[in-house]
Amino acid sequence: MRIDILLILVPLLPLILALLAPLMRSGVPLVLAPLIALVSSLLLPVDASVYLPWLLTGAYWQLDSISQLFLLFSSLVWLVASLYVVFAGDDQMKQPSYRCLFMLAMAGNMLLIVAADMTSFYLGFAMMGLSAYGILLKPSQRARRAARVYLGFTLVGELALFIAMLILFSSSESLLFTDIQQQEIPDLAVAMLLLGFGIKLALPGLHPWLPLTYTAAPLISVAVLSGPMMKAGLLGWIRFLPPGAENLQTWGGVLIWLGVAGLLLGSILALLQYRASAILAYSSIAKMGLASSLFGYALAHPEQADNVITALVLFAMHHLLVKSALFIGLNDYQKRHGNAWIFFGLVLLSLSLIGLPFSGGAGAKSAIDLATDGDLGLLLMLSGFTTALMMIHFLWTVKVDFTRGPGLELSSSRLNANLAWWFLLPFAWFGPFLPGTIAFDSKSILLILSAAALFLYIRRNWRRPARQGLVFQPGDVYHLVKHIRLSNPVFVKRKHSFPALFTWPQSTSNKLSTDQSLTVPGLLWFSVFTLLIAALLIMS
Repeated sequence: MRIDILLILVPLLPLILALLAPLMRSGVPLVLAPLIALVSSLLLPVDASVYLPWLLTGAYWQLDSISQLFLLFSSLVWLVASLYVVFAGDDQMKQPSYRCLFMLAMAGNMLLIVAADMTSFYLGFAMMGLSAYGILLKPSQRARRAARVYLGFTLVGELALFIAMLILFSSSESLLFTDIQQQEIPDLAVAMLLLGFGIKLALPGLHPWLPLTYTAAPLISVAVLSGPMMKAGLLGWIRFLPPGAENLQTWGGVLIWLGVAGLLLGSILALLQYRASAILAYSSIAKMGLASSLFGYALAHPEQADNVITALVLFAMHHLLVKSALFIGLNDYQKRHGNAWIFFGLVLLSLSLIGLPFSGGAGAKSAIDLATDGDLGLLLMLSGFTTALMMIHFLWTVKVDFTRGPGLELSSSRLNANLAWWFLLPFAWFGPFLPGTIAFDSKSILLILSAAALFLYIRRNWRRPARQGLVFQPGDVYHLVKHIRLSNPVFVKRKHSFPALFTWPQSTSNKLSTDQSLTVPGLLWFSVFTLLIAALLIMS
């Protein structure tokens, strides 16, 4: 098959199949679309390109080393998610409208990955973002509200991106990324790009849509949202903001501190959640905070930019695989009432995200440390420690909330979907690294042991009688604005005065609200112990 035809099929095939979805009863097209993209990422050479003068303003699609990695792992996640939609989906996922929107979101994601011009990228970005609104909906008031919040933030992000594109085109008179990257980016365009893609990456202040959506939407939809779709924001920064321009160095410093704030915000709020999906949501904010700091470092240090961008892409691909697999596994674990083998898979994924030696997480940390010459060592250490606490808390919450029951009978359809998840696990553990390239890191072991010791100590010793405490719910900003007044703060009766990390998680069957998540005393204790452990690790 010709290279240009194969590259054209990557975004156009899911688009065509999406338009034909209402006429198809079979789920085969849904699986075929990401399979073609996966095969293309393996067969096409790195420099494959195609020019389509008849499409839009003249579309130029290309594969380079970055887009090839994005296409490979994104299509893998889309393929596994598609198998779940076809073989293990509920009645909602069997609707032609859902499958149509699912493939439209997939088509948009594939298009922005291969796009080498601004128009194609924007079309893919908008198609992906707007279609995702439909696959996030569930027949509940909470889910509809979360989807509306997501849509509002998405529209703001797309408007900001459109304004940035107009500014860039007016100064360069070209739509190609190669031409844009050779000129100085105006400050207003930089601000709009940070806003537009920062919403997708849930930077501090732009994050409230994420915990609301992740805790209310179908978990299979959240899997692709937290994986391929979220990483589109990083790819956008890489395409639109090439390191080297003098004004970008200043913006790089700003982005570093925004990323640090996102890391701290996400870590603290994740540790103070009762829902497993909410913990994963805030951990994504923390991880994307680290990714934002890394990209800011590339902008601030253009002489190291190539190595830093490579490390950033490897880190993003690892997070894409692990976080998508975690949400898919959580979906299986809930529906099968606490299957032990699925819990074992969740443990493996959590350890990889933490950065256990000989895992992809350890490889990502090593790549970042080498690319930055150790300048972000303290930030990596803080990220590793908080990630260990978050994932221990996640596993604890999952185990307590979904106690082992009789489980569901394994029909052939469910078995097929579950096998797809197990097929994804090795890629999530190692990817995107080769097993032999990951060195042993003793610091990771120390961080995990320190986090586990802190977690168990708090669990054993800090159970207190009933008190009242101020609480934040998922989507913290909205609840603060809606409920909390200085003259009349909201107080909720709880079994314990300490937040999720400091109390036993409440079962979903408990009459107490599972949305209760944060008490003020918990912030103090968490801060004290985090600083203590960090100091010990630094001195060691």
